[in-house]
Amino acid sequence: MTKFWKRSRVTKALTDGGRAGSFEEAEARLNKVRVDVVLGDDQLATAAGQAAALTAVATARKCFGRVTLVMAGDAPLITILPIGETVKAAARRLGARVDTHASKLATHTIRIGNTPAGARWNVRCWWDRWLAGTRAFDDDRIGDSRLSVSGVFAGAVAVRQVFACVLAGRDIPVRDATVSLWTSWQRASMDEIGPERFDVPDKLWLLGLGHLGQAFVWTLCFLRGEGERLVVLQDNQKISEENEATSLLVLPGDEQLGEKKVRVADVWLKQAGWETSLIERRHVGDVALGDDDPPILLSGLDRLKPRLVLAKHGFPFMIDAGIGHGAGDFEGIQMRTIVNGKPPAGLWSEPAKAEEIEDGTKGLLDRPAYLELEQHVGECGKVSFAEASVAVPFVGAATGAIVIGQAIRLATLEPAPVFLQMELGAPDMATLGGLTEAPHSNLGSFSMRL
Repeated sequence: MTKFWKRSRVTKALTDGGRAGSFEEAEARLNKVRVDVVLGDDQLATAAGQAAALTAVATARKCFGRVTLVMAGDAPLITILPIGETVKAAARRLGARVDTHASKLATHTIRIGNTPAGARWNVRCWWDRWLAGTRAFDDDRIGDSRLSVSGVFAGAVAVRQVFACVLAGRDIPVRDATVSLWTSWQRASMDEIGPERFDVPDKLWLLGLGHLGQAFVWTLCFLRGEGERLVVLQDNQKISEENEATSLLVLPGDEQLGEKKVRVADVWLKQAGWETSLIERRHVGDVALGDDDPPILLSGLDRLKPRLVLAKHGFPFMIDAGIGHGAGDFEGIQMRTIVNGKPPAGLWSEPAKAEEIEDGTKGLLDRPAYLELEQHVGECGKVSFAEASVAVPFVGAATGAIVIGQAIRLATLEPAPVFLQMELGAPDMATLGGLTEAPHSNLGSFSMRL
């Protein structure tokens, strides 16, 4: 359509929020950012360190067009991924430049482990088992690094803080943030780092393999597993150009364009040791559930109507994830857990009326960015840009870590949030709308001891 389409769902955070006067200006603002992800030797061979580095590399490259991974050595990947056998090889396949020294041109540095300060603006990834987040200074040393889910979340939140500087048009102070991925709704306590032993689901049904669904797969692939494990993958869509900037499994280049999303996810999961079953059509409530089907459905759909259908379909547990779609709420994460197809009344707010959505789209069309865009893509192309939602990859990555963490809770026979809301700008101030009952019987899982 235009050179701006590929990264449009990222640049819309600037244009639709009135922070950039044109898509060209938004692209230029993002392209000025040069991120160094510096991985220390102490975290190079840890599960959390590798997950944080590759999550930061993947999301930073998708947002800013380039990223450098700085590391003195190399190490084999702890989990098997279809992007290489070592950290260095995986980072390069994700589109990163790899070097042994920090770049003098770096504008922002993400530090993982014991590393020297780089650019004038630095953020540190931090975790201790189930606790994860960021730090501005070196006061708190990284703790237990054996849980990859914490690394995924920390890497995503670190890139979010870089992106916040772009939105503000200036470097803003780094924010300390700590979230417990075990109890995300509670204020994190440094003395409560979550269990060392827990159960991981060995049967899952993933519906919707776009921005959020691929983030679920990304986090699952970093978890080491054992025994027979099955994932049912369901989606009817193909990879298109704009997916590269938002979806974690879509790699640089054009090789995956036109491929079914379920088949892309299939490659990743099989490599990581999961068996897969593919359904390449929509779920409209017509797939009868059998005794051998996965008891946990993870949903990452955009539209409300199919989510409501699925919520009443009868899965023993459904975890539904959603994020905001506009420039003002794209960092908002919502998670809902439905038990046995019985969603509580009012779990979802009333959907916006068609005329309200149309009015919102029309409000964008007269903005300078869209008037300038029309010269390149015409009236129809301009409307398509306006109707597309804002989506940035680090929000998906953070959501994936939260959702997989709660799926693990259910497999461990612990309750999960009926409703959880979190803003990535202040992830340690989440809102809880009650907890489900704890599962009464084994959902199918394998035990993991860190």
